[in-house]
Amino acid sequence: GYSSISRFFGKLYLFWCGWQAGLYFLVSIGLLTSVVSIYYYLKIIKLLMTGRNKEITPHVRNYRRSPLRSNNSIELSMIVCVIASTIPGISMNPIIAIAQDTLF
Repeated sequence: GYSSISRFFGKLYLFWCGWQAGLYFLVSIGLLTSVVSIYYYLKIIKLLMTGRNKEITPHVRNYRRSPLRSNNSIELSMIVCVIASTIPGISMNPIIAIAQDTLF
């Protein structure tokens, strides 16, 4: 979703600004905590998929696709969502530059 992408780019921008400001120690701590949190998030996802006894859960094994949906419509909607959530992040810098030139 949009919030995940914005969090990623916000954190990336924060680390980049900290690195440029010479706060190498703080950026290193931030990167380390991000890696640790990703590890635990992926561990939870793995637990949801396999269960505690390391076998694929019955819900995942017996998953049936809906006959009402086709792969093409799902793929198309995912592509539209990715483009719709990426374009504002990419185009924000020129828009802010134009606004700064106009206001200041």
